[in-house]
Formats: sequence, C-alpha cells, structure tokens
Amino acid sequence: MVSKLEIYGDELDSRAREVLREIVLQHIASGEAISSRSLAKCGRFQLSPASLRNVMADLEDLGYLAQPHTSSGRVPTDRGYRFFIDNLMKSRNLTQRERDAIDDQVGHVDEFEAMLQQASQVLSQLSDQVGVVFMPTLLQFAMRSFDFVLVAESKIMCVIVGANGVVVNKIVETRHSFTRDELQRISRYITTEFGGMTLEAIRRRLIRMTEEERTQHDVMLQKTISLGIEAVGEVAPVEHELYVEGAASILTKPEFGDAISLRKTFLALQEKEKLVEILESCLVADGLQILIGSESDFTQIHNFSIVARRYGTHAAPLGMVGIIGPMRMEYARMAPLVDYLGRTLSRKIEEEEHRQ
Repeated sequence: MVSKLEIYGDELDSRAREVLREIVLQHIASGEAISSRSLAKCGRFQLSPASLRNVMADLEDLGYLAQPHTSSGRVPTDRGYRFFIDNLMKSRNLTQRERDAIDDQVGHVDEFEAMLQQASQVLSQLSDQVGVVFMPTLLQFAMRSFDFVLVAESKIMCVIVGANGVVVNKIVETRHSFTRDELQRISRYITTEFGGMTLEAIRRRLIRMTEEERTQHDVMLQKTISLGIEAVGEVAPVEHELYVEGAASILTKPEFGDAISLRKTFLALQEKEKLVEILESCLVADGLQILIGSESDFTQIHNFSIVARRYGTHAAPLGMVGIIGPMRMEYARMAPLVDYLGRTLSRKIEEEEHRQ
C-alpha cells in the first residue's frame, strides 16, 4: 500500500506532483473527471491503478483534487490549479503565426483607441476565450502637454495630451482676460512645470501654489494658476475604457453549457464595473498575473479564471490586457499569449512617445 504523501511546507513529493500535473493536463484537454485507470493508461507512471487511487485520495484530502458527484474520477480544485501554475506548468513558446498575428494587428495601428480594440480582438481570436483590454480613468495618466487657445472673449479651449496619446479638449470659461501671447506662454509654462504628472497631482500642486507668497505678488502667475486649476478640474472623459471581445466563445465551453450557466456568464461579462474593479486591482503588480476561482470575488462567483498583464511603461503603467475563461483553461498557452501582447503594446507606446 502506498504511504501518505510526503509534504514539505506547501510542497508535494515528486510522485504526487507528477500525478497532479497529469490530472490537470488531462482534465484541461477533456473536461472530464480523471480516473486512476485513465492515469495508468497514459504510460507515465510505474504504478498500478490501486496505487494511483491512493495518491489521488491523498491529494483530495489535501484540497488539490475534488470528486464531483458520484464519479470515480477527480478534477482539480482552485488550490490544485494554483499549485500547477506556480510549480508544475511549462509555458509553451508562441508559434510564429501567433507572433505575426499580434505584431500585424496591433503593431501597425497608430490610433491609440483602435490599437486597444485590436488587441482585445486578436487576443480573443488566438485564445478562443474572452479577450479584455482595460485603460483606467484619464485622471490616473501622466500628462504630456497642455495648450490653451482663445476661442471667444471669455472662453478658452484647453487641449490636454496624455502620455498615452489620448487627447482631451475642454472649454474653460474665465473671468480673466488673456491675449493669445499670454496663452502661449501659459501653455509652455504648465507643460514644462507639470508635464509627466497626473491631472490630480497637477491640481493639488496648483492649489498649494495659490498659498505661496510669490503668487500673492505676481498677477500673471495668479492668472496662470487660476486657468490651470480650471483646466484640470473635472476633465472629461474621466471614465475608463474597457474593450471586451469574444463573449460568444463561451458557447463552446462545456462549463457553461446549460442555459442557466450561460445566462449568468453573459450577464457577468456585462458587469463592467466589477470587471474594471478587479483589473484595477491588478494594476499595482508588474508581470503576468493569474487569478483562479476563489482568489477573487468576481472569479469565484462566476467560476472564471483571469490571465492578465500590465501594459505601458515601467514608470507609467497604462492599463491591463488579459483573457477571461473557465478555470479549465490551457494556462500554458494563455500565459505567453497575454505576456507577448502586453509587451507588444508597451513597446508600441514607447515608440510613439519617442517619436514625439
């Protein structure tokens, strides 16, 4: 009889690791519960079905596997998937076709919003999952430049260009009078002094400047600060951008095969505020991130997993790109797709910044 698994901290012994790995791979491929007989037939183990059953039972006791209904087979749990991803998964290399598809559809698009939409589309097409690309509120972005243009006696257009290339126009009504030459000088001053800062940081600094002694004695500086505060306050659009492509792909997933599950899943993908909330929480970390089932409220409720990566520059991350799909996802293929697409977006953004 096979003895209980040897466990070292959170580590499983080599035999248990191989059994768990094979169960995860077979379950991802088939969607079925995996039996000891199925493991024995794969030819990777020099163990009888009875011995394999003992290992599987131990893995179940430790929370890595579960036995659905009265089936004799087991399926991976959230914990089993997490151990597999962190310790057992071997990510495969992207094919040249996959690289070319990403480079062609994303790398050759100049308009920023179109680039993000293309990114979600190509990710969905290549993964056969739901592709998502998220860009947070404009207020979180670093600003590149400001330009003030006189459009009427008391109306000034403020043209704000973000570091991500997004352009926002805002009409400011002012009680001060400005000449075109003064507005040009103010444009240069604010761009020089505040370029690279977020709108919220600029607003806070301008407000602090109103209290400084030098401001009290400089009428032009007072007018500059007043116009700047008006320009950065309540800038629209402040809403996030969220591109979701490939929702129809869930129709092919057995996990969502019944009408109730299918309806819940479609509704979940329309709950954009909750989706934005979880993607925003991922913005704080660099590199590839994988959330499985119970690891977040959103994924737990809907039996999802999310594979995501931040894009942008290291100093100024701009958003998240990712895949949403069932927990029974081919992580070894999804992870490099998301990672490469995130890197491609980041490289494209950096190239655009250097051109300007």
